[in-house]
Amino acid sequence: MPETRDIPFIDLSLNKSDSRKTIENLSKLIKDKSFIGGEEVKIFQENFSKFNKSKYCLAVANGTDALEIALESLDLPKNSEVIVPNFTFLSPAEAVIRGGYKLVLADINLNDFTISVESLEKLISKKTSALIVVHLFGNPCNMLEIKKITDKHNIKLIEDCSQAHGAKFKEKKVGNFGDIGTFSFYPTKNLGAFGDSGALVTNKKNLFNIAKKIANHGRVDTYDHILPGRNSRLDTFQASVLNLKLKNLRMSNAMRIKQAASYKKSMHLLDIKTVNLSSDQFSVFHQFPILSNERELLMKFLNKKGVNCGIYYPKPLSKMRAFRDQVFLNKFHSRNSEIACKKILSLPIGPHLDIKDIEYVADVIQSFST
Repeated sequence: MPETRDIPFIDLSLNKSDSRKTIENLSKLIKDKSFIGGEEVKIFQENFSKFNKSKYCLAVANGTDALEIALESLDLPKNSEVIVPNFTFLSPAEAVIRGGYKLVLADINLNDFTISVESLEKLISKKTSALIVVHLFGNPCNMLEIKKITDKHNIKLIEDCSQAHGAKFKEKKVGNFGDIGTFSFYPTKNLGAFGDSGALVTNKKNLFNIAKKIANHGRVDTYDHILPGRNSRLDTFQASVLNLKLKNLRMSNAMRIKQAASYKKSMHLLDIKTVNLSSDQFSVFHQFPILSNERELLMKFLNKKGVNCGIYYPKPLSKMRAFRDQVFLNKFHSRNSEIACKKILSLPIGPHLDIKDIEYVADVIQSFST
């Protein structure tokens, strides 16, 4: 066993070159008194559209706003049902409740932690108006089967891509399968700003125009407001940071993919389950989750050896107090979601680490398992 090392779960530090460029760019914006909107935001929207191969991109204040604006843009019938995966961060479910819709929770697959097609099909009713899928941990959902279902039942489709910047299914970037795709650029994401920020993408001009108005007080011109919108705009500072970081995203995603392959190679003989993706799924490994029957003991052992890790997520949405009384007529599936909550553990991964760090973590797990 090698000497104990300190392996951080997350490190948001910039390298010297990027730190210098960031400070120079922000200083220029301060000098120019450019704080809201402007060229920097426009450039980011164009850059991210090009990166994601989407026709339109609207930068907003955060990923949760992107979801709420997406739902509002679709003009769904009030009190209709919207299906969301039971195992995810709570933002999609929040958006459903706050939008005035009925929340229905579908189960997940344990091989990739994305929404279960089988569970989804059983939950669809005549009142189902939309589905929000989540490409969790950077793993794309089975969009081929999901699109068959949404097309058959004429259901609107939103893709939550908050953890999947650059992920693909059948060589197509996520966010382009449904009506709207939403992204978060929270600092810990694969593409992270220096604060809250987000975006939505679409290939439908009418949805883009509606979302654009909603995000900016329903405005078409100064003091010409055609609908009661909201204030959800990406500020110039965050746009500047994102424009710089976007240049490195492909490289940092490639590092995550290489590290994930190293983890899988090292653990294939252990009594630990890792993500098992199909050849159609191209993950960008926002996280590297494993399933362990001895999670608590393993986590303590890893921490003792200097390996920081995390549990995402400890509760299914159906067991959260925020949604316990909101789940429509108890319509939810939770078997696999509850298994994941009890066994999941995310290991360190990302551009702040190198392959030697990954090998060290794998060696620590190997020594725990033997």
